[in-house]
Amino acid sequence: MSFRLCATLAFVAAVLAGCGASHVAVPIEALPPAGISNASAPKSLLYVTDVGTDSVYVYSYPHGKLVNTLTGFNSPVRDCSDASGNVYVTNTESEEILEFAHAGKVPIATFGDPGYLPWDCSVDPTSGTLAAVGYGKSGSNTGSVAIYTGRSGSPKVLHARGVQAYLFCAYDDQGNLFVEGLDSTYSFVLIELRKGAAKFERIEIHQHFGSWGGLQWDGKHLAIGDGTTAIYDFAITGKTAKRVHTVPLKGSVDVAQFWIDGTTLIAPDGPNGAKHDVGFWNYPKGGKPVKLIGKGLFRNPSGATVSTVP
Repeated sequence: MSFRLCATLAFVAAVLAGCGASHVAVPIEALPPAGISNASAPKSLLYVTDVGTDSVYVYSYPHGKLVNTLTGFNSPVRDCSDASGNVYVTNTESEEILEFAHAGKVPIATFGDPGYLPWDCSVDPTSGTLAAVGYGKSGSNTGSVAIYTGRSGSPKVLHARGVQAYLFCAYDDQGNLFVEGLDSTYSFVLIELRKGAAKFERIEIHQHFGSWGGLQWDGKHLAIGDGTTAIYDFAITGKTAKRVHTVPLKGSVDVAQFWIDGTTLIAPDGPNGAKHDVGFWNYPKGGKPVKLIGKGLFRNPSGATVSTVP
């Protein structure tokens, strides 16, 4: 394994360490006890994972008022949501993904990913299939993509030729799965698992990224973050990705994962020297954030998703 890839995995380990936080798995509970109930919950909620506090903060959306805090996770690195408003949290160091109902206080399902550290997730809007990318715990550190077609049983574990680290994933509105990763030389790789296909295909992309950021489908384009202060939108045609737009995130420092909700982009700013808050930007215009939340509360905000019930 190359020195550079070792450095990448060392960075992952640092994030999982939560900037010094203690990671002891305890029963998940909601604080405060008088938090919102499912019946009175807003139709839309924003979930922010914080690997530094082992907590998930729940906000009214788009107002940004804290309404609940879920605690007791074991490195909740990322989260994602589905069309029904269910939220999935990568409980990374416990090698699992936890599913919560909209405004729910305890998990309604657990998706095991034994032998891997699940790092990011996405749900197919056409089928409800959950995908998670993760790092391997073996000496090779080779990661995988886990596909869950139901709430029980083992996932289908996939690997792509020439890809060693799997960083972020996103389904488009047709059920095609895009995955961002690295090869053994630390080079950026974009791959696609087309709906119904058995193996990944490489997507040709000519773009320099300063670091590695998340993936989101905005309804028309694949948005890819540079891991710092910008998002790039790409049109996907066949096996080629062509950049069509740049979204500058002014005022940010270290944006990795992000979430796009219509004309709003929500992104945690953490962990490395970042501002430890969550910003709202106009999308795709970008520029200065229109709102900031969580300053002074977050220790290492790392993931965000909007849950909306039909």
